[in-house]
This record gives sequence, C-alpha cells and structure tokens, in this order.
Amino acid sequence: MDSATLAQRLPLDVREALHAICTTGKGRCWYCDLKLPLVEEAIPAGWDVQRLHDHPVPSVILVCPACQRERAELGEDEFLRHLSLRVCNATC
Repeated sequence: MDSATLAQRLPLDVREALHAICTTGKGRCWYCDLKLPLVEEAIPAGWDVQRLHDHPVPSVILVCPACQRERAELGEDEFLRHLSLRVCNATC
C-alpha cells in the first residue's frame, strides 16, 4: 500500500457493516491479514471498518484491533514501515 493512501473512518454504522461482512466469512484485516472473527467476537474486540481515499477504486477495509493500536502508537508512516519489514522478513 502506498504510504500516501490513508485509511479513514467511514460515516457509517460500524456494527452494521461488520455484521454484513462477518456473514460472508471472508473478511480479513487489510494490514496483517488476520481473519475476521464471528460478529459476536469482532464487535466487542474492536474491529473497525474504514475507507481508503486516494485509491483508484474507493475501498472499504477492515482493521483488526492490534493493527489499530500499533498504528495509533507509531503513527501512519512508521506503522507502514514496520508492516513492510514484517512482510519482507516472512517472505525473504
């Protein structure tokens, strides 16, 4: 993901969106690929639904609680750097 592409909160009902996505059984965290749990677990755990701006096709993404915390602690640029290093270390 390009560091200039920022995820932002959507003006929507996150509970409703999570419920709809959970019923497909296919949702994953945009950043770490963690599988979205059942709606009964996802909502209390703090999963979020966000929208990517400055993307060729407007996208709605899921963000797990761990990635939300890490992004808040490190800031967007440093979080993306850490993420790219994790991916590289896992595949190199």
